[in-house]
Amino acid sequence: MHKEILFMTLSILHRCSPLGLAMIVLLLPMGLIHAQDKIILRQGPPVQGEIQGVDAAGNVTIKFDKGTVPYPKGNIESVEVGERPEYAQGVEAVLEQNYAKGIELLQPLTTKFLGLETPWVADAAGYLAEALAATGKVFESEQICDKIIQLYPGSVLRYKGMIGKATVLLSRGKNDEALALLSEVDKAVNTAPIPDRKSLRILNHLYFVKAQIFEKKGDKQQALEAYLKVATLYYEPKKRADAAQARADAMRKEDPKLSVP
Repeated sequence: MHKEILFMTLSILHRCSPLGLAMIVLLLPMGLIHAQDKIILRQGPPVQGEIQGVDAAGNVTIKFDKGTVPYPKGNIESVEVGERPEYAQGVEAVLEQNYAKGIELLQPLTTKFLGLETPWVADAAGYLAEALAATGKVFESEQICDKIIQLYPGSVLRYKGMIGKATVLLSRGKNDEALALLSEVDKAVNTAPIPDRKSLRILNHLYFVKAQIFEKKGDKQQALEAYLKVATLYYEPKKRADAAQARADAMRKEDPKLSVP
C-alpha cells in the first residue's frame, strides 16, 4: 500500500504548487518521508528500520516491525544510518559560534552513534569536541577526540579527532605540538590536486585551526595565507570559509603590509 501511495505521489509532484507539496508531505506515512536505516548481516537478510544506537562492544540496536533488537558486532557486515536533521542543525550552530545549541544538538547523536562507520557521525563528534573546547570544557573535548581516533583507527574519519586534539593543544598553549599534529594530517589527506568532499571538509577545518595557531604565535603572514586557503581552496563548509575570509580581510586592514602570495 505504501509503495502505491509513493508511486502516485511521485507521478504528480511536478504538477504541485508549494502548498500542494506541503499537503502531500503531511499525508505521507512517516516511513516514506525518512529513509530507513539498514544493517547488512553476514548471516541472514538485511534488517531495515531505525537504528537506536551502538554500544561499546560495537553491537547495534535497531527498531523495526519485529521490535527493538540488538545485533552483535560479529554478525554485522555494514551499517547504513541516515543523516539525522540534528546533525546539520548542530554543525550550523557551531559554525555560527552558538556553541551551547551545538552541544545540545550534537551530544545525543555522538552518544548514540559514535563508532558507526558513517562520515556524518564522526563529523558530528568532531564539531561537538570543537564546541566543548570553545566553551572551556577542554577535558571533555579531548575525551571525544581520543574516542574518535580509537574507534576509527584505519579510517579517514580519525583525522577529525586529530584536528580536535590540535585545538585542545592550542587552548593549552602547546602551539608547536598542535602544528606537528596538523602537519601529519595534512600529509595524509592533502594528496590529490582536487580533494573529494570528505577531504575538503577536513582540510577546511585543519587550515582554519592552523591559521589560529599562527596568529597566536604572532606569525601574521602565515596566518593570513592559511585563512585564505580556507576561503578559496578548502571552501566547505561555507560558513567557516566565510569566517576565514572575514578574518583575512580584518588582518589586512589592521596591517596593510601583509601581502597575498
